[in-house]
Order: sequence, then structure tokens, then C-alpha cells
Amino acid sequence: MLVTPALVQSGLGWTEAELVRAKIVLALVGAAAAAVVGLFAPVGPVVVAGAGYAGFIAPTLRAERAAASQRSDADRALVALVEWAEALVASGRPIETAFVAIAERGPGGGLTDRAMAAAARSYALGAPLFPALAREAAGVGLSTLASIAGDLERSRDLGRGALVVLRDHRDRLRASERAKSLDAAGRVEGRLMLVLVLCYLPALMLLVVIPLFLGLLDGLFV
Repeated sequence: MLVTPALVQSGLGWTEAELVRAKIVLALVGAAAAAVVGLFAPVGPVVVAGAGYAGFIAPTLRAERAAASQRSDADRALVALVEWAEALVASGRPIETAFVAIAERGPGGGLTDRAMAAAARSYALGAPLFPALAREAAGVGLSTLASIAGDLERSRDLGRGALVVLRDHRDRLRASERAKSLDAAGRVEGRLMLVLVLCYLPALMLLVVIPLFLGLLDGLFV
């Protein structure tokens, strides 16, 4: 069963109980639909069971896909957050004020925006900003944002400026994004080859190779 953090990340607003209900209902609907089709065409019990299983896993797949999309958006927003914060702090803005200003605008990722806004509200009520941000980020499964908040909270105790911490995280995030881009670019060649094999090669066989082969055979028996 999908755990609560993944359900929170999906942004669907489902609880685990609602997820279980959806799985059961769709499993019954899928099995019933297959059984109805079996009234008009021969359908074995394996097909009915397969339809029920497909309905059972559909809500989980939907939540997992939504959570993956939200995490991808949060990763991109985190880069923008650190870069904006580094620019504001470098210009002389206090670190807390910089993060509150960014929270008001939102760096662009749903999970990141949510964590930032909740931390800013807690800060306005008198709570320390970065412990609040670390707690909110951990609550939605953003471990990198929680780590950044924790490092910023400890920066004064460790004798490191917030600007140094932000630049360190900025460099790491940029390196991570660069590695992801290179990995994605490396997979393009394989996908293009798959398109060539599945789309163009059959057409080449039908239009060129097979007629040529038939022509050669015809010439042999003339």
C-alpha cells in the first residue's frame, strides 16, 4: 500500500482509507465489466481476474505518477529557491527575510511552495523559521529542502555564514541537475533507435526489401 508521504506528495488529497476504498471499488467495477462482456463473448476467469486486478492497482498507479510529477517539480523549484536566496543574501538581505520574501512569491513547485508558505506562517507567529521549514519539508518528503533548512539553522553555531551554506547547496544542486540532463540526453539515442526500428524498418522492408526479393525470385524462374 502507498504510504502517507507519497499520498501527500501526490497532491490528490486522498487519505489511505480513501485509497483503499477506491482500489476495492475499481477492482469490483473492472471484474463486473469483464463479466458483462463475458455474456456476449467467451471470457475466461483469468480475464475477469485480470480486469479486477487492473482496477485494483489503478488508483495506486495514479497516485504514484502524480507524486513523481510533484517531486520533479519540487526538484526544479528547489534550484530556483536556493539561487534566489543566494542572490538576496549576497545583496545584503537577512536570510530569514529573504526566505519569507521568496515564500510570498513561491519558487514554483507545489510541494516546495506549500512547505515554504507553512514555514512563513509559523515564522509570522513567532516560531523559528528554519526549524519550521525543516519540519514542513520533512512532512511532505522533501529531504533536500529539510537538509538545507537544517544547515542554515546550524550555520551560526558552526561559524559559517548563511551565504556560504547557500552557495554550497547551489553548487550541489546545479551538479545534480547537470547529471540528470546528461543522463536524459544519453537515453535519447536509444529511444531514437527504437523509433527507427519500430517505425521505419518495417516500412523499408515492405517498400524496398520485399519487392526487391520478389523481383529476384521472379528473375530466377523466368
